[in-house]
Amino acid sequence: MRILLTSLLSGLGRRAALYAAFAAALAIGAWLLIRRGRVQAQAAFAIRRAEARIRALQTTKDIRHDVQNAERADLERRADRWMRE
Repeated sequence: MRILLTSLLSGLGRRAALYAAFAAALAIGAWLLIRRGRVQAQAAFAIRRAEARIRALQTTKDIRHDVQNAERADLERRADRWMRE
């Protein structure tokens, strides 16, 4: 009887260790996928932010160039139209 009980408990112990190892592997895999996704999302956001900054700087440069090269009468007309709106 004692041998039978010992063999049953040791079999349960091995199965429990196997299930625990499977659960740990799944948990680690899920954690790695979430972490990798978060890092990729942060990188994509940084790229979008840098591109938006470049577009803003280019727009500023173009506007400054237009204002510097425009005639005084054109600038006054634009300012009057802007103040009306």
